[in-house]
Amino acid sequence: MRLGRAAAYAVFATVYLAEHANGTPIQGRDIAEACGVPCGHLLKILQQLVRAQVLTSERGPAGGFVLRKPAHDISLLEIVEAIEGPITGDLLLRSVAPEKEAARLRLEQTCRDVADYAKTLLTRTVVSDLAGLVASPVGARD
Repeated sequence: MRLGRAAAYAVFATVYLAEHANGTPIQGRDIAEACGVPCGHLLKILQQLVRAQVLTSERGPAGGFVLRKPAHDISLLEIVEAIEGPITGDLLLRSVAPEKEAARLRLEQTCRDVADYAKTLLTRTVVSDLAGLVASPVGARD
């Protein structure tokens, strides 16, 4: 699985917000600076996270971004899919020579299995895990 740059930036920004969560909004430019991410690009990413209901945003001079729910309730799957769209195991090959159809079907199933496994791991990993905050009990998210 390849994680795109925008999704990685989204994870870094969300982790930063978790590490600095005190109920006070943090401005996008401060998050960008702390994460070493271009500000204009990050602001677009943060808005995608707002639309996906991972973050909330407040306007004005004291505005900024805040986690919408506790860090231990935000999975990496939510963040990644907010930016990159649903993780699927689609095989973008629909027709092959008839004698290769069985192989294509098996490959298609393997791709779906890999996507399901990736989604499981991303669901089990939450922002608080990356932020080094209080660890969740093993198996709590199974």
